[in-house]
Amino acid sequence: MPEQKETLAAFTDHGVPVPANEGRTAAICTNREGETRLVIAARGYAVIVNPQERTSLQVPFPEQHVDYPFASYSSEDGMFYVGAGGMFMVLDPFRGRFTDYARPGLTGEIVGFCFAEDGRGTIYTASYPQCRLMKYEPERKTLTVIGQLDAEEKYPFSLAVDAYGWIYGGIGTERKTIAAVDPVTLQARSLVPDGERRKGQGKVHRGADGRVYGYYDTESGGSEPRWYRLEQGRMSPVTAEQVAKSAYSGTGFETVHRAFPHPWVLLEMSLAEKEVVLLDQSSGQSFPVRLSYETDGADLSPLVAGPDGRIYDTSNHPLQLYRYDPHFGAVENFGGKAIEKGGGGNICAYAVLGGRIAGAAYAGGHVHLIDTTRPIVTDAAAEGRNPQLVTSQEAIYRPRCALAHPDGEHAVFGGYAGYGAIGGGLYIRNVTTGEDELLPNERLVPYHSTVCMVALPGGDLLCGTSVEAPGGGKPKETEGRLYRLDWQAKRVVYSEVPVQGEPEVALMEIDGQGKVHAFTAKHYFVYDPMTRQVIHTENIEEMGGVVRNGLVKDEAGRIYGVRTRSVFRIDTGSFKLVPLHAEPPAITAGLAYVDGRLYFASGKRLWSMAIPGYQR
Repeated sequence: MPEQKETLAAFTDHGVPVPANEGRTAAICTNREGETRLVIAARGYAVIVNPQERTSLQVPFPEQHVDYPFASYSSEDGMFYVGAGGMFMVLDPFRGRFTDYARPGLTGEIVGFCFAEDGRGTIYTASYPQCRLMKYEPERKTLTVIGQLDAEEKYPFSLAVDAYGWIYGGIGTERKTIAAVDPVTLQARSLVPDGERRKGQGKVHRGADGRVYGYYDTESGGSEPRWYRLEQGRMSPVTAEQVAKSAYSGTGFETVHRAFPHPWVLLEMSLAEKEVVLLDQSSGQSFPVRLSYETDGADLSPLVAGPDGRIYDTSNHPLQLYRYDPHFGAVENFGGKAIEKGGGGNICAYAVLGGRIAGAAYAGGHVHLIDTTRPIVTDAAAEGRNPQLVTSQEAIYRPRCALAHPDGEHAVFGGYAGYGAIGGGLYIRNVTTGEDELLPNERLVPYHSTVCMVALPGGDLLCGTSVEAPGGGKPKETEGRLYRLDWQAKRVVYSEVPVQGEPEVALMEIDGQGKVHAFTAKHYFVYDPMTRQVIHTENIEEMGGVVRNGLVKDEAGRIYGVRTRSVFRIDTGSFKLVPLHAEPPAITAGLAYVDGRLYFASGKRLWSMAIPGYQR
């Protein structure tokens, strides 16, 4: 158990660096009278844009419900349908209010993952992670669970209904398929042959011609068609030219259902940047509509202390880059355009080499270099953009850790791979020359992902793994491992389980005597790489959960750490965790050190704490 705290220490709240929200889904609604509105749904509310009046209106979710939406739908009569967490909602964008909502009572399910409508105005939707199929009858205002699209897969990406009432779902990610649901029996079956159900996703949509089309990649490398017409539960091959256009445009969180009627055209849309740009074709003029909404800000991600003595960080959904200067107490927000391909992700892990910070971002394993000796340049057309996107690596699609190698030239990144994958890789980049190397999962510990690492004397890496597969895959192992990577040969020397029953070795730091201090969800343990022995283990659940990037060293080599309910120093001689404060704010992301202070995130706010009795 941790010892009593040394002294009380003062915390400082530095405020909300990113007062913005991310638009997660949008639809353009047009009623039978010809009125039209753009609706953007965010965490806890929707914003309605009136193109004629060039105004916006924020409408909170019913019952002050706060959760993330994933998809939305504009019905034939102009209503807006959306789900968030366990709540299904119906918004009348012309009256500016929600007219109905329901909770289907599916524990742990996210409703509204995709939507479709049949010829009678019935709305269909599906949930994650059980692929439950539901129908909503607008006249009766009832939401009913009617089946399941797939018994094993988690992600229902799209829905469509044909003229005969058959319902189709595009499913992923470990074993993709197109599911077909019989309107009489409500039984689902896969239209993709079992041998072709590999990693990926099926896609379906109702075309402008009223017919349903589906797609999946056969991965055969032959001449098999990629597109099919779906009718009465059967697939007929068609060419891409025969596929009628979908009512959806854009990708990811930029997806929009339907288009404006003449004369309006949507050119740009960003809730995070608080602006929509529309084109009036009757005049040929484009104009912005400023979006006004109240927000408590965006959640913050792991922090890093730059070599210039300033704190760098991004927010999470939306991704905006900001910098905090401890000497002036000032936050500088560079917005979402600072990070290429940023969108709805965050920079998850950093390595500092010389005057540069190398960071890896979700979603996509995008690696960025920030030159702290130069100004931040966010204009994509400008010379010398800074930060600079240098690569994207699917093998670390969800980055979790980064390391500056002692050679002073290489940054190493680990994390989870993409959707449907089980096991991530390691990406190594020389930040000076640009030379790089990817070590695929098969060369490391198969079916594991690297989520923490330290450099050992001599340059080899000791890495900790997780067996989780957050992109929809099904874990094949049960316990996280340590493995040693020979830096010169780039091969695994050994791997072993340090703590029985723990699925992840989440954090590690090495002390001046070469002992490695590591943390799992429940335990603190000390590992001796020389003897390959765990020499200390204790349960620390009372200190709270794991905080990403929750360990840091000061200039004297002292190790500090945070968990969700604690701030502590590691006594490396006695293997004691010495609390530095009795009741810190709830800690959600860590950890940076500058001049005797520890900086961390508590939700949407940046905090710091003076280290008690600190001496250089």
